[in-house]
Amino acid sequence: GFKVPKEAKLAKSLEEVFEYIDYWDQHRHDLPYEIDGVVVKVNSFYQQEELGYTAKSPRWAMAYKFKAEQVSTRLNNISYQVGRTGAITPVANLEPVLLAGTIVKRASLHNADQIEKLDIRVGDEVFVEKGGEIIPKIIAVDLTKRPLNSQPTNYIKECPECGTELV
Repeated sequence: GFKVPKEAKLAKSLEEVFEYIDYWDQHRHDLPYEIDGVVVKVNSFYQQEELGYTAKSPRWAMAYKFKAEQVSTRLNNISYQVGRTGAITPVANLEPVLLAGTIVKRASLHNADQIEKLDIRVGDEVFVEKGGEIIPKIIAVDLTKRPLNSQPTNYIKECPECGTELV
């Protein structure tokens, strides 16, 4: 069988379950490995059988995901990548920052609409998190730290690879 981690706990009430979740949300970085949440299961095989399954998962188990860690860093510039299908993706080049155990230097800005929606500008202080604890993404701009001389981002008009006008 599997070894049960020493961090596992048998809770006797919902209050204890919530306390356990709160504890690990606060102390997850103390572990020698990364976690993005906890799993809560009914411990009685009889009750598990009674509760059964949905088409996707057991009704007697639940994964609780912690809120993603966020950090603030400076947007140094925006570059553009041409993907294998020809799609152009703007990329935020960031002041390197430690986020969820790795140094983050870049984040996808997805498309022109996302840049406009967040009003992202070079020189902005931006909030970054990892989507699914893996892929860095900019979620907001700290407008209180926006430089007075900042200019709105103008999306490129030509392909950075061949110079063809974008449609």
